[in-house]
Amino acid sequence: MTNPQKAKGAAFERLIADYLLSRSIPCERIPAGATLDRGDLWIPIIEYPTIDCKNHRSPQLSAWVDRAGEQAHNAGRHAGVVVHKRHGVADPARQFVTTDLDMFLALMGAHR
Repeated sequence: MTNPQKAKGAAFERLIADYLLSRSIPCERIPAGATLDRGDLWIPIIEYPTIDCKNHRSPQLSAWVDRAGEQAHNAGRHAGVVVHKRHGVADPARQFVTTDLDMFLALMGAHR
């Protein structure tokens, strides 16, 4: 029997990956259990951040953003973001994206 939390997370990852693909952004899901965690979704364009997807009722933004920074480091990227579920909103384009200011500036072109 499948773990319901894992199934919920995997469904959210697929939703976000499918949305990115529909916007012509090459994206693939990273299998769980990799030695160096690079997030949940991988975009093979170096300027893009790593993406960690979260579908939790109670956000833990500090821990999630810290982990996104570690994932960015593991992947050799300048930034990492957390895409987290906006409860009550099904549209993938309306989900939240969170990062810290340093990684935001890296995304804007002011690399560290």
